[in-house]
Amino acid sequence: MTTIEKQTVSVTTDCLCENEDGTPQENCYGDCYEWQKEDVFELLGQWYVLNKIEEDDPILIEVDKIGWTNASAYKWTTPMELDGALSLNGDFRIEWYLEEGTYNLTARRWSHDEPMGTGLFTFTAHKDCDKCGEPVVADIHAEELGMCVECSNAYFNHEEDN
Repeated sequence: MTTIEKQTVSVTTDCLCENEDGTPQENCYGDCYEWQKEDVFELLGQWYVLNKIEEDDPILIEVDKIGWTNASAYKWTTPMELDGALSLNGDFRIEWYLEEGTYNLTARRWSHDEPMGTGLFTFTAHKDCDKCGEPVVADIHAEELGMCVECSNAYFNHEEDN
């Protein structure tokens, strides 16, 4: 059996600021949430570098079992907005996971409507097709020489020449 190592960072709106000795700080003002976000930024930065993601590349977020209805959902975002893409207007906790070796990024969120947690959020990096501009999974983009499958087929079948 193979063990998959993962890095885990979490951020919660229900945090307490602590002094270096672990005692609660007298004045916090939500600073601990901002400090936790720094760990998220570092983890996301590693994912961007490992997957050659640029700041304007589209990222598809998908999840099953979200909210009190356990619905499925998806959302398009960019690296510049990814850290806040799962946030809610209310109390929540989000754990982010980066798998060693595969470089897969996933996350899970807990909130009032998700006391048992959501399904696993998955993140898929895309690149824009050099011909038509449609988002293409980054691996396919590289394999098809910067194009989506449809544009690549048209190019290699010389359909453009007709």
